[in-house]
Amino acid sequence: MAPLEVFRWVLDVQPEWPCPDTIKSGRDAAPRWAQEPETKHALMLLPVQEQEKVLRFYHIRDAKLSLGSQLLKHCAIVRACNVRWPESIVSKDVNHKPCYIPAGGSNRQMEFNVSHHGSIVALVGCADTNIRLGVDVVQVDLSKDIPRVRQEGWSSWVNTYESVFSDQEIQDIVSWRPSQHVSEEDTVKARLRHFYAHWCLKEAYVKMTGEALMAPWLKDMEFRNVQVPRPISGLPSTEGNSWGETWSDVEVWFLGSKMADVKMELLALRDHYLVGTAVSSLKASFLPYEIVDLQRDVYSAAEAD
Repeated sequence: MAPLEVFRWVLDVQPEWPCPDTIKSGRDAAPRWAQEPETKHALMLLPVQEQEKVLRFYHIRDAKLSLGSQLLKHCAIVRACNVRWPESIVSKDVNHKPCYIPAGGSNRQMEFNVSHHGSIVALVGCADTNIRLGVDVVQVDLSKDIPRVRQEGWSSWVNTYESVFSDQEIQDIVSWRPSQHVSEEDTVKARLRHFYAHWCLKEAYVKMTGEALMAPWLKDMEFRNVQVPRPISGLPSTEGNSWGETWSDVEVWFLGSKMADVKMELLALRDHYLVGTAVSSLKASFLPYEIVDLQRDVYSAAEAD
């Protein structure tokens, strides 16, 4: 793997580690689910403190996302740093971003970032430590948002997020409409995807910096030339594929000046997900996203010794 190649993985946890119908959400749900053979096998690959973190979740869906996230972090360290699974210690840097610092060392040995939403976990990583990476995956939940938009009105709903977006971004999001003439309902759906395209990009950028959405410079940084990649159902031939369109001509501006040292990409996953990636170097190249197979990619790495 070349030093400035950014590898990118996606794992869908929905079909993994089945949970019996008799186990409902609750404080004892995750510990009971942990006794299932497939779940127990996966948990045993993690340090005790990470197992405990997974089992603290109230909902099984959240526990699954946490478990998938932890497994991908270890797998990334093993493959990028050529270490054994027991040595793949997940640490945190000064900004509390997850990283890999070998036992007895003081410097991180690779760069990676993880995001999850819905049932999807996404990880991006690179063996080079002189760059920063950020990733965000967002599930566009139209069933939740459309009733609120109808009740509040589009402009009012968008302005709820004025602390996150610049004044220009708010204006762009409020005024944007699909180029093709469609029904009012489809217009709302398209505008929501456009909103979440902005949201996904901003989250990915902020995660690259190691700060949160409360960063004081948040409204000074904006994205221009944002296009919404078409979902998989909008493409002519997608048999056996999970990916829709990719948009990579996003411009990042800060205090009115275009930034020349950041590369962004936005992808559509299936019909209801967007995945944003950010890297702090134009020299870095994004490898295509790979759909992770637990047995082939993760368990084999963990059990290679």
